[in-house]
Formats: sequence, structure tokens, C-alpha cells
Amino acid sequence: MTNASCELPFDLNGQQVCALGSAPGSIFPPDNGEPWTIATVNGSQAVLGTFGISGSPKFTVFNTSLIKSSFKTNVATRKALRGLGTENLIVLSDENALRKRLHIKLLLFFLRYRYGTLKLLNTMRRVEVMEEVLQMSLADAEKPSNGIFLAFLALHLGARRVVMSGFSLSKAGHAYNKLNFLRGHVDADRFVLARAVSIGLPIFTTDSEFSAESGVPLL
Repeated sequence: MTNASCELPFDLNGQQVCALGSAPGSIFPPDNGEPWTIATVNGSQAVLGTFGISGSPKFTVFNTSLIKSSFKTNVATRKALRGLGTENLIVLSDENALRKRLHIKLLLFFLRYRYGTLKLLNTMRRVEVMEEVLQMSLADAEKPSNGIFLAFLALHLGARRVVMSGFSLSKAGHAYNKLNFLRGHVDADRFVLARAVSIGLPIFTTDSEFSAESGVPLL
């Protein structure tokens, strides 16, 4: 895979990636003698400390609403993220004007969230990434969750394999708050995961329950 279609300032060049989702009960992959490159989505990096990991993720995907919406789950996520950081931040936004970029930077400043690079990725680019990885058109398909996109983005950026931890098609809530909101995009996630498995993409999981409900092979 290459990163040409989304023009990100880094690649993963054959690395093994742990894509850390937001669902409760994440299990970090076991030590296999080489380092795990960590990718996180929204507030999932808030649980890295429970694995004894103190560094920043290689890259993180945020939805724009996470850093500006007053919806309860977004407020709780911002609280969990305050003072943290990432090497490369990707914000999903259909507005890429200079004013929008400056506004996002200001919101991140007030959040005290640190990042090395910042890239805004619009819906069209996101769909292009998914279509390239899945080798199919998604024109009429529902949009999968940001967490699932995270895993496929890692493959697009050149990851040798991606191990998914903290993902679920059934569990409610997030690992970093107690609001217990129902999980969204379940049907779309199930659809694209089934496609990924059917074409033999190198995705795995550390969670036996998620493996059973999604078909993603257990590591």
C-alpha cells in the first residue's frame, strides 16, 4: 500500500501496528520480539497507561466533532485526552480552509493536546483509502466507524499487519468514560470487516469475542 491518495507526512513501511479502538476491555498484543507501532482513535489513547505505555501513539485519528461538540460523550473524551499527545494527528473534516485549520489548532491548544504534524482528511479522501484497501467501490455503502477506518488507514500507509484491540460490534460504551452510549456504525463495520477477511487482508485481533462476531482472525 502507499499513502499517495491521502498525502500524509509519514508511512508505516512494513511495521506491525496495534490499532487501539475505544471499546472496553482492550488487550494489548503480546511481545513478539519487535516493537508495536501504536495507532489510536478519538480518546482510545487514554488507556495506554494501563498497558504500561507512556509514549505517544505514532498517529491518531480524531473526528472534528470530538474537539468542538458539546455532546456529552465528546466532552468526556476531551477530558480524558487533556494534556496527552500524538506524533501525527489526522482530523476528519470536510472543511480544509486555512480558517478551519487555524480554528482546529486553537481548539487543540486549549485542550493542551500536543501533536507533531496535523492533517485534515475529507470524506472523499477517506473513501478513497477504504476503496483502495478493500479493492471495491463503497459508493453505496454506509460509512464505517472511525475506529475501523483507523485499522484500514494503517494498511494503506504500509503496515505489514494490523492487530485490532479495543473493538466490538456488541459492547456499549467507551473504555475511558462511563456514559455507556450504544456503539454506532455496527452494520457498516461488520460489512467492511467481512470484506477484509474475505480478501485476506493482514488484520487480526487480540479479543476472542470480537473475533467471533466479526470473523477477524485471533492473533
